[in-house]
Amino acid sequence: MKIAVLVLLAGIGVTTINTATAAEPVDHNAFDECVLVALKQAAPEQTVAELRQSCEKTSPTLLKHRVDLEKQASKNRFAIVPHKPNFVLPASITSINQEPYVDTPVDSQLDDVEVKFQVSLKYLAVQDLVFKDLDLAVAFTTTSWWQAYNSEISAPFRETNYEPELIFNYHHSWSLLGLPIEQTSLSFNHQSNGQTGLLSRSWNRIILSFAFAPADNVLWGFRTWYRLPEDEKVDPLDPSGDDNPDIEKYMGYGELGGLWRISENNSLEFMFRNNLRSDKNRGAIQLGWSFPINGRLQGYVEYFNGYGESLIYYNRHSQRLGIGFKLTNWF
Repeated sequence: MKIAVLVLLAGIGVTTINTATAAEPVDHNAFDECVLVALKQAAPEQTVAELRQSCEKTSPTLLKHRVDLEKQASKNRFAIVPHKPNFVLPASITSINQEPYVDTPVDSQLDDVEVKFQVSLKYLAVQDLVFKDLDLAVAFTTTSWWQAYNSEISAPFRETNYEPELIFNYHHSWSLLGLPIEQTSLSFNHQSNGQTGLLSRSWNRIILSFAFAPADNVLWGFRTWYRLPEDEKVDPLDPSGDDNPDIEKYMGYGELGGLWRISENNSLEFMFRNNLRSDKNRGAIQLGWSFPINGRLQGYVEYFNGYGESLIYYNRHSQRLGIGFKLTNWF
């Protein structure tokens, strides 16, 4: 099975492992559980060797395969693995809302064509924390919107969102209302755009996530969050206090995502978010298509429509179409 490229940072060198040529990993937890169930249900004439052989043919789900790859890579204590997808969209087309930038050096000179890229890395700090299958990881994601073709204003980075996280991942499978939960996560998440004054945006959340796999090539994910409260600003230019007290009215309290691996080299993904308000309903949808270019590189098309693509536009509607490359995918 061809899974996404893992990135290892060892010393000063960066090495990539393409799992298209790597051996299929064995999901030991799933294998052990399969053998136990098979023993209970076995016919008297069946041998243990036959039961083990039948369980070895069981393919791990997309998520369990990725977890196994990450744990293998993390045996190197210098290893840093991908977290969210890493991509570059050299052609990213939108209709720039100039309003937040009024009275700033760029004012109304921003172009509608820019570069969007994302770098997202994770370090598996502790495996089997407290009990088996509970891991502790730290992650950092940065997403940038770069006016690379706008030479008139010296091609600035229009917006960059920074997102450090502390994540507790529980990989043991269990059932929730009949749904096969593959992974449960609790994270402490900070997101900000690194700006000051009227352009400053940030929030802190506790996020509970569930990932479930109804089929070998399909994965669903649901996240819900609680925003940690901040003090109210006394003055809009005050550096302390809440920069965006109404962000939940636009971003809501959770989101639903999904990934469908159509074939070994093609996948579709989506994200849906809604504030679930009847008076002023706000939401967002994002669609993505990944397709092969060569053994390492994937093409990527991304479409977004709604509120909150970036923190500066959390309360403004935007629509974007981007075409480019994925260096690492979800799976």
